[in-house]
Amino acid sequence: MAKKLVNTHFIIRISFFSILILLIAGCEGNIETTEDLDPATLSKDPNVLLESSKEKQRIGAYGEAIKILNAAVKIDPKFVAAYNQMGLVFFEDDKKNESAEAFKNAIAIDSKNLTARLGLGKTYSMLTRNDLAVEQYLKAADLKPNDIEILFKIALEYWYHQNFEKSREYYSKVLEIDPGHIQTHLNLISVYESLEKWKKAIREIEVSRKLGEEKNDSQAISIAERRKKFIIGRMNFTEEDYQRKTQPPFD
Repeated sequence: MAKKLVNTHFIIRISFFSILILLIAGCEGNIETTEDLDPATLSKDPNVLLESSKEKQRIGAYGEAIKILNAAVKIDPKFVAAYNQMGLVFFEDDKKNESAEAFKNAIAIDSKNLTARLGLGKTYSMLTRNDLAVEQYLKAADLKPNDIEILFKIALEYWYHQNFEKSREYYSKVLEIDPGHIQTHLNLISVYESLEKWKKAIREIEVSRKLGEEKNDSQAISIAERRKKFIIGRMNFTEEDYQRKTQPPFD
């Protein structure tokens, strides 16, 4: 009887593992790879393909997304939105050179496409080609004048490129539109420090701190305080010296 029970237990274990192996094999058969995407089975509508690529991107299936987008531009070689989407997918997949090429393809078709200009600018920035990033952001600013975010990007790229005067110029353009743009005031502290315009740096510290208090932004207040200590150290000021310098006129 005991032997029969043992044999039965053994048979049950074999059956369980056999079923498990079959289930795993079945799941693996359902996994869709890039090679499994037969263009003949894809939609003939490039807009449908574009939306499908976005879903693939969402789940991290970047290779499949690009293959779908290639199918879209094969149907419509001038489908700018598909090239822009390629740029985004490649960027997210950390393939920045391919991302730049995709955005350039979009621009070659439509030189006034804002999404492509901004995408290419961002990609060049990540490639630390700040000179090229500025070029694209300037063209984007021509397409959308007085856009705070674009002007801010230009100022930041000039800062990375060590062109402090140009950085100051574009941060000033931001403040002409939005005088309370707190991040611009904070960034100007470093710009004026690099230009050794100490009074203006001090002014930006005080403006940043005041705006931080008004907006209940503790992080901005903290940054302003840290910058204050740093600049006091660089100028060999005492706290009393600093307080005197915070009084107008600043210029």
